Amino acid sequence: MKTMKLFTTTFLATGFILMSCNEGKTKEVKMNEEDTSMSSSFNSNKSIDNTITTREYAMNDGSEISYSLGNDGVESLEDWEAYNTLNNEISEVEAAELQTTNERIASWNGVIANLQNTIPDWLKTEEVMEDVADVQKEYKELVNEKNATAKEREENLEELSEQFDDLQEELTETVNEYLKNHADAIEEYNEGMKKGKEKAAVEEYNEEIKKNDKIADYEEQ
Repeated sequence: MKTMKLFTTTFLATGFILMSCNEGKTKEVKMNEEDTSMSSSFNSNKSIDNTITTREYAMNDGSEISYSLGNDGVESLEDWEAYNTLNNEISEVEAAELQTTNERIASWNGVIANLQNTIPDWLKTEEVMEDVADVQKEYKELVNEKNATAKEREENLEELSEQFDDLQEELTETVNEYLKNHADAIEEYNEGMKKGKEKAAVEEYNEEIKKNDKIADYEEQ
Protein backbone atom coordinates (compact mmCIF):
# COMPACT_ATOMS: atom_id res chain seq x y z
CA MET A 1 0.00 0.00 0.00
CA LYS A 2 1.61 3.27 -1.10
CA THR A 3 0.06 5.28 1.72
CA MET A 4 1.50 3.05 4.40
CA LYS A 5 4.99 2.91 2.90
CA LEU A 6 5.17 6.68 2.63
CA PHE A 7 3.97 7.00 6.20
CA THR A 8 6.71 4.69 7.46
CA THR A 9 9.46 6.81 5.91
CA THR A 10 8.00 10.07 7.18
CA PHE A 11 7.43 8.68 10.63
CA LEU A 12 11.08 7.70 11.06
CA ALA A 13 12.19 11.25 10.31
CA THR A 14 9.50 12.70 12.57
CA GLY A 15 10.53 10.49 15.47
CA PHE A 16 14.04 11.92 15.54
CA ILE A 17 12.81 15.47 15.12
CA LEU A 18 10.49 15.10 18.11
CA MET A 19 13.39 14.16 20.34
CA SER A 20 15.74 16.94 19.20
CA CYS A 21 13.14 19.66 19.39
CA ASN A 22 12.04 18.68 22.87
CA GLU A 23 15.49 18.04 24.30
CA GLY A 24 14.90 14.44 25.19
CA LYS A 25 11.27 14.80 26.26
CA THR A 26 8.92 12.19 24.88
CA LYS A 27 5.86 13.06 22.91
CA GLU A 28 2.94 10.80 22.04
CA VAL A 29 2.04 10.38 18.40
CA LYS A 30 -1.68 9.98 17.78
CA MET A 31 -3.71 8.78 14.83
CA ASN A 32 -6.16 11.54 13.96
CA GLU A 33 -9.66 10.22 13.45
CA GLU A 34 -12.74 12.19 12.54
CA ASP A 35 -16.17 10.60 12.59
CA THR A 36 -19.34 12.13 11.25
CA SER A 37 -22.61 10.26 11.32
CA MET A 38 -25.93 10.59 9.61
CA SER A 39 -28.97 8.36 9.44
CA SER A 40 -30.76 7.50 6.21
CA SER A 41 -33.81 5.31 5.73
CA PHE A 42 -34.88 3.52 2.57
CA ASN A 43 -37.02 0.54 1.70
CA SER A 44 -34.26 -1.99 1.05
CA ASN A 45 -33.78 -5.65 1.92
CA LYS A 46 -30.28 -4.82 3.17
CA SER A 47 -31.12 -2.17 5.79
CA ILE A 48 -34.28 -0.42 6.92
CA ASP A 49 -32.51 2.22 9.01
CA ASN A 50 -28.96 2.66 7.79
CA THR A 51 -26.66 4.87 9.85
CA ILE A 52 -23.69 6.08 7.80
CA THR A 53 -20.45 6.95 9.62
CA THR A 54 -17.67 8.64 7.67
CA ARG A 55 -14.17 8.03 8.96
CA GLU A 56 -10.95 9.70 7.95
CA TYR A 57 -7.55 8.66 9.25
CA ALA A 58 -4.85 11.28 8.72
CA MET A 59 -1.33 9.98 8.14
CA ASN A 60 1.88 11.87 8.90
CA ASP A 61 2.63 12.19 5.18
CA GLY A 62 -0.59 14.17 4.68
CA SER A 63 -2.52 11.35 2.97
CA GLU A 64 -5.70 9.80 4.32
CA ILE A 65 -7.75 6.66 4.39
CA SER A 66 -11.29 7.91 3.91
CA TYR A 67 -14.34 5.65 3.88
CA SER A 68 -17.93 5.41 5.08
CA LEU A 69 -19.40 2.61 7.18
CA GLY A 70 -23.05 1.58 7.30
CA ASN A 71 -24.93 -1.21 9.05
CA ASP A 72 -23.71 -3.67 6.42
CA GLY A 73 -20.06 -2.59 6.36
CA VAL A 74 -18.14 -0.33 3.98
CA GLU A 75 -20.62 1.83 2.08
CA SER A 76 -18.12 3.89 0.11
CA LEU A 77 -14.39 4.43 -0.41
CA GLU A 78 -12.98 7.76 -1.51
CA ASP A 79 -10.74 6.19 -4.17
CA TRP A 80 -13.03 3.47 -5.60
CA GLU A 81 -15.92 5.11 -7.43
CA ALA A 82 -17.10 1.95 -9.23
CA TYR A 83 -17.75 0.24 -5.90
CA ASN A 84 -19.60 3.27 -4.52
CA THR A 85 -21.83 3.49 -7.60
CA LEU A 86 -22.69 -0.20 -7.60
CA ASN A 87 -23.52 -0.16 -3.88
CA ASN A 88 -25.99 2.68 -4.41
CA GLU A 89 -27.49 1.06 -7.51
CA ILE A 90 -28.06 -2.32 -5.84
CA SER A 91 -29.67 -0.68 -2.81
CA GLU A 92 -32.06 1.34 -4.95
CA VAL A 93 -32.95 -1.55 -7.28
CA GLU A 94 -33.75 -3.81 -4.32
CA ALA A 95 -36.31 -1.25 -3.22
CA ALA A 96 -37.99 -0.99 -6.65
CA GLU A 97 -40.39 -3.23 -8.54
CA LEU A 98 -38.49 -5.83 -10.59
CA GLN A 99 -40.16 -5.02 -13.89
CA THR A 100 -38.94 -1.43 -13.69
CA THR A 101 -35.31 -2.38 -13.09
CA ASN A 102 -34.29 -4.43 -16.14
CA GLU A 103 -33.07 -1.46 -18.19
CA ARG A 104 -31.29 0.01 -15.21
CA ILE A 105 -29.50 -3.26 -14.42
CA ALA A 106 -28.33 -3.51 -18.04
CA SER A 107 -26.68 -0.09 -17.66
CA TRP A 108 -24.37 -1.40 -14.92
CA ASN A 109 -22.08 -3.12 -17.42
CA GLY A 110 -19.39 -0.43 -17.33
CA VAL A 111 -19.49 -0.12 -13.56
CA ILE A 112 -19.19 -3.89 -13.09
CA ALA A 113 -16.25 -4.07 -15.49
CA ASN A 114 -14.49 -1.20 -13.72
CA LEU A 115 -14.63 -2.92 -10.33
CA GLN A 116 -11.55 -4.94 -11.21
CA ASN A 117 -9.87 -2.20 -13.26
CA THR A 118 -10.09 0.58 -10.68
CA ILE A 119 -9.81 -1.09 -7.28
CA PRO A 120 -7.03 0.57 -5.21
CA ASP A 121 -3.90 -1.57 -4.93
CA TRP A 122 -4.03 -1.58 -1.14
CA LEU A 123 -7.39 -3.41 -1.24
CA LYS A 124 -6.21 -6.17 -3.56
CA THR A 125 -6.29 -9.20 -1.29
CA GLU A 126 -6.94 -12.68 -2.64
CA GLU A 127 -10.32 -12.74 -0.91
CA VAL A 128 -11.44 -9.31 -2.13
CA MET A 129 -10.45 -10.02 -5.73
CA GLU A 130 -12.20 -13.38 -5.62
CA ASP A 131 -15.39 -11.65 -4.47
CA VAL A 132 -15.04 -9.03 -7.22
CA ALA A 133 -14.80 -11.83 -9.81
CA ASP A 134 -17.86 -13.54 -8.32
CA VAL A 135 -19.87 -10.30 -8.49
CA GLN A 136 -18.93 -9.94 -12.16
CA LYS A 137 -19.89 -13.57 -12.81
CA GLU A 138 -23.31 -13.23 -11.15
CA TYR A 139 -23.99 -10.03 -13.08
CA LYS A 140 -23.12 -11.66 -16.38
CA GLU A 141 -25.52 -14.51 -15.68
CA LEU A 142 -28.25 -12.04 -14.74
CA VAL A 143 -28.06 -9.96 -17.92
CA ASN A 144 -27.53 -12.95 -20.22
CA GLU A 145 -30.71 -14.71 -19.16
CA LYS A 146 -33.01 -12.35 -21.03
CA ASN A 147 -35.72 -14.95 -21.50
CA ALA A 148 -35.85 -16.00 -17.86
CA THR A 149 -39.10 -15.73 -15.96
CA ALA A 150 -39.68 -12.87 -13.54
CA LYS A 151 -39.12 -15.27 -10.64
CA GLU A 152 -35.83 -16.51 -12.10
CA ARG A 153 -34.60 -12.96 -12.69
CA GLU A 154 -35.55 -12.03 -9.17
CA GLU A 155 -33.57 -14.99 -7.86
CA ASN A 156 -30.58 -14.03 -10.02
CA LEU A 157 -30.71 -10.47 -8.73
CA GLU A 158 -30.84 -11.78 -5.19
CA GLU A 159 -27.74 -13.91 -5.84
CA LEU A 160 -25.92 -10.86 -7.21
CA SER A 161 -26.90 -8.88 -4.14
CA GLU A 162 -25.72 -11.63 -1.81
CA GLN A 163 -22.39 -11.82 -3.61
CA PHE A 164 -21.99 -8.06 -3.30
CA ASP A 165 -22.68 -8.42 0.43
CA ASP A 166 -19.78 -10.88 0.62
CA LEU A 167 -17.52 -8.34 -1.13
CA GLN A 168 -18.66 -5.62 1.26
CA GLU A 169 -17.91 -7.81 4.27
CA GLU A 170 -14.43 -8.67 2.98
CA LEU A 171 -13.65 -4.99 2.32
CA THR A 172 -14.69 -4.11 5.85
CA GLU A 173 -12.36 -6.76 7.28
CA THR A 174 -9.49 -5.56 5.07
CA VAL A 175 -9.86 -1.90 6.05
CA ASN A 176 -10.06 -2.84 9.71
CA GLU A 177 -6.88 -4.90 9.43
CA TYR A 178 -4.94 -1.92 8.07
CA LEU A 179 -6.22 0.37 10.79
CA LYS A 180 -5.53 -2.13 13.56
CA ASN A 181 -1.92 -2.53 12.43
CA HIS A 182 -1.54 1.23 12.20
CA ALA A 183 -2.96 1.74 15.71
CA ASP A 184 -0.77 -1.04 17.14
CA ALA A 185 2.34 0.49 15.56
CA ILE A 186 1.66 3.89 17.06
CA GLU A 187 0.93 2.34 20.45
CA GLU A 188 4.24 0.46 20.39
CA TYR A 189 6.09 3.63 19.42
CA ASN A 190 4.54 5.70 22.17
CA GLU A 191 5.25 3.04 24.78
CA GLY A 192 8.92 2.98 23.81
CA MET A 193 9.19 6.77 23.84
CA LYS A 194 7.65 6.94 27.32
CA LYS A 195 10.49 4.73 28.52
CA GLY A 196 13.03 6.97 26.80
CA LYS A 197 14.03 4.22 24.37
CA GLU A 198 13.94 6.07 21.07
CA LYS A 199 15.70 3.47 18.92
CA ALA A 200 13.62 0.62 20.31
CA ALA A 201 10.44 2.67 19.79
CA VAL A 202 11.22 3.20 16.11
CA GLU A 203 12.11 -0.47 15.65
CA GLU A 204 8.87 -1.59 17.29
CA TYR A 205 6.88 0.79 15.13
CA ASN A 206 8.49 -0.47 11.93
CA GLU A 207 7.98 -4.08 12.94
CA GLU A 208 4.25 -3.54 13.46
CA ILE A 209 3.66 -1.41 10.36
CA LYS A 210 5.37 -3.97 8.12
CA LYS A 211 2.31 -6.17 8.62
CA ASN A 212 0.41 -3.83 6.29
CA ASP A 213 2.71 -4.70 3.39
CA LYS A 214 1.47 -8.29 3.54
CA ILE A 215 -2.26 -7.57 3.44
CA ALA A 216 -2.62 -6.92 -0.32
CA ASP A 217 -1.46 -10.40 -1.32
CA TYR A 218 -3.21 -10.71 -4.68
CA GLU A 219 -0.99 -11.68 -7.61
CA GLU A 220 -2.06 -10.65 -11.08
CA GLN A 221 -2.74 -13.61 -13.37
